[in-house]
Amino acid sequence: MEGFGMKRPHQFLRWLIAVIAVMVLAGCASTPELVSHGFAFDFIDDSPEAELLDYRYGTSYYGKSERQSLGRVSQGKGIFGEIRRGDDLYVKWRLKATGEVFEETIDLRNRLSKDIRGSEIYFLVRGPQLYVYLITPKKRAKDEPPNGPSKWSFRHILTIYPDSPKN
Repeated sequence: MEGFGMKRPHQFLRWLIAVIAVMVLAGCASTPELVSHGFAFDFIDDSPEAELLDYRYGTSYYGKSERQSLGRVSQGKGIFGEIRRGDDLYVKWRLKATGEVFEETIDLRNRLSKDIRGSEIYFLVRGPQLYVYLITPKKRAKDEPPNGPSKWSFRHILTIYPDSPKN
């Protein structure tokens, strides 16, 4: 150990253990947590004027793997269960009438509430605008106006984007 400029090997060992512990903790903190929630879209019903070209929720690559295996991306999908909480949402779409292509990546870290258990992240487009919603497991109050996709109008839905991030 003296080759490392250490006169006391136990000090070097303590330092090494501390560095490894910090690296392990940093690795755990950067891994997205598993949360029972969902992710869905339905371009056929909600965005018939557009074709979904690609998408990615967090670290998932469902869109890319669909293109590789099927030659195109599914126009509707719903996934629910213990899945990794995504930090971002990437969506690429084409307007059928004009051929214009749009793509957006939304940072979800400051837009989603801390507890999303039982909720579903849902997106749709209206022309060039992407909309992202959090469909909560709560029923919508009778005095609350409906928000988001009409098929979920009985649920309490929060607009995630376009909207200002939560602080």
